[in-house]
Amino acid sequence: MSALLTEVLQRACESEPPPGDAADDIAVRAERLRHRRARGVILAGVAAVIIIILLGYALTTVLLPGPKPPSTAAVAVPQPRPSNVLDPVLAVLAPLIDAKGYRIVPGQPPSGDGWRRYAVQDAAGAPRGMVEVAIFDAEAGLCLPVLADPDACALPDQTTAGFEYARYSATDDVDWQVNQAIARRVVDGRTVAVMATGERGTGSAEAGEPPLTAAEVAQAATDPRMPDAFGVGERCNRPAPACPILRFPVRPSD
Repeated sequence: MSALLTEVLQRACESEPPPGDAADDIAVRAERLRHRRARGVILAGVAAVIIIILLGYALTTVLLPGPKPPSTAAVAVPQPRPSNVLDPVLAVLAPLIDAKGYRIVPGQPPSGDGWRRYAVQDAAGAPRGMVEVAIFDAEAGLCLPVLADPDACALPDQTTAGFEYARYSATDDVDWQVNQAIARRVVDGRTVAVMATGERGTGSAEAGEPPLTAAEVAQAATDPRMPDAFGVGERCNRPAPACPILRFPVRPSD
């Protein structure tokens, strides 16, 4: 029995180092184990960093919107219609013209010192005449023309806004039909003449009808905004050869 136990113990110890080398071998194995553990920790850290980077990229791609594709929507293009804000005279005239379904644009020439000119078109773009506005100074009063007597002065109508005015219509000549109004602001003598002329040369009273009625040109001329739509120094008082030729001229009182 002892012999058998001795043989078993000898076989078990065959792979063990000699007793004198046991301590050194244990130290070497421990050092190898520490190296393996260090490498494992480093590899685990690198793997964790890679996973974090991949997760961050995936979340960014999924949750955040990517670059927007170029828009194919139409870009608004400024239209040739003038701005009522930039042209205070037009701000008064445009609503009257728009109500008829017409369109009002700067005429040729469009403006000058003391006057403005506008062309009127119907919905199809056909010409419907023009509207001209001129500003004057008549501090001493105004002689409003009388159709039957060029030398006489008409009694003006009055408005609650402090204007005196007269309105005129001349439609006998089918090639030059005119509706006109002359209005004077009493407080300072600033005087406005608004003349709507139908399209000339049509040979037709209907086709050559002025774009504004006599009542509408009077409404525009007595609008409190109209005198202030011109600069303080603007006026068509004589001599002012570039100002429009009015069917019924403005004549300050002598």
